[in-house]
Amino acid sequence: MTAPGPAAADTPVFQAAGCAVHTEPYGPHAYLVTVDGPRGEEAVLRAAGWRHTMLTDLVRKQHLAWGDGEVTIRVPDDRAAWLMAFVPPAEVSVFDFAPTALLRTPGTEPVRARFPVVDVHAHLTMDPAPVAERLRVMAELNVAAVVTAAFADRGETSADSARLARQAPGRLLPAATVDWSLARRPGGARRMAEALEADVRAHRTVLIGEMHDKGFGVDDFGVGPVPEDPLFLDDPRLDPFWEAASALALPVIAHCGDELAAYRPWDADNEALVRLYRTPWARRRPGGEGHEEIHRRRDRVLRRFPGLVMIAAHLDGSGERLDDLAERLRRVPNLYVELGARHAVLARQPRHAARFLDRWRDRVVFGGDRVQDRETYREQFRVLESDDDAFALRDGRGRWPAYGLGLPDEVLRAVYGETAARILPAAAQALATAAAVRGTASRDVPDAGTPDAVRKAEG
Repeated sequence: MTAPGPAAADTPVFQAAGCAVHTEPYGPHAYLVTVDGPRGEEAVLRAAGWRHTMLTDLVRKQHLAWGDGEVTIRVPDDRAAWLMAFVPPAEVSVFDFAPTALLRTPGTEPVRARFPVVDVHAHLTMDPAPVAERLRVMAELNVAAVVTAAFADRGETSADSARLARQAPGRLLPAATVDWSLARRPGGARRMAEALEADVRAHRTVLIGEMHDKGFGVDDFGVGPVPEDPLFLDDPRLDPFWEAASALALPVIAHCGDELAAYRPWDADNEALVRLYRTPWARRRPGGEGHEEIHRRRDRVLRRFPGLVMIAAHLDGSGERLDDLAERLRRVPNLYVELGARHAVLARQPRHAARFLDRWRDRVVFGGDRVQDRETYREQFRVLESDDDAFALRDGRGRWPAYGLGLPDEVLRAVYGETAARILPAAAQALATAAAVRGTASRDVPDAGTPDAVRKAEG
């Protein structure tokens, strides 16, 4: 129902038996209601069909609970009752809700990363930009290397990533793309292992590109029919493949489960309701295994194959529960985590997130989950490097202001590249090349406070 507009002063919008009720508009958003009746007595104020968001007793300075079109009030001993009734706000679709922040705070956004970056999680085949342009972006932003993974559900293969990477060897690094459904066939996992070995020989793949399990197995992409025979990570049919990945020292980017809000009802209590409606890829199929069970299956694989490294994409879906993620890292030493597309949730909890990244710097790697967008990279750098207060993120993820973590140099060096270099030899070579090109590792980039390293930004 649409709320009525302001009424004329003599229109009895509100009624109370035995009382004179006077109603007048009080600006565009409220009514001033005067109830004159027996002093010191209660009266029932009614407004049939009216949707109230708030009714305030101006004399007692308290809000009154409105239910079923009526509310009980008390007329003061020495005067009429004065009340303020607010007109319900216009209903706004979650697709249109885009408030403009009024807070303005000074800040600086890094033009380039303070230290060389290895982005282990990119999908460059989604963008037809020329390689020369990609390299210009990388040079501008101080990105030493990018690992690009193709999408099997788009019909892409390891060869598609390798074709792109061959145009910039050492800078663009190819990931292997896997057809997981092969494991259902007799001897299928062994053929998968052989294909992985062939990818390493022919394409020099450096890791296994993003594997998804959102509760229905590793070959379910969230579209089309649900697999009748779910193939979960710890299915013994996959063991020959995991053994091969371990022997080849190929880490796996593992997207296990979604963010926590996706598992909760999509209602007024869901803090991410607006974003969930705006990002279709955040929607989950009904049913399927839950967040914790997906992680338990993944961790069982890592315990069975201690030489296998998995890099949990997107903060392992646990950006709002960093303590839980820390416990997972404590229990499973061959589990790593990457930051792709989760800088917004870190920026909600800057001190806690900074402590987490400091403690786990040797298990955290940088990821973008993008196609080399300059402004998104710079936004990630701002979250990690600056100590800026209450700035807005460009893509409007969530409704909270972002705060810079102000990470010290030793943590930035690790997260940006050094940790990736320990598990990816090609990343180590890229960082060494970047250091040689720039002269020495101690002069990676201009000082963070100089004009060519940062630009002014507002909150």
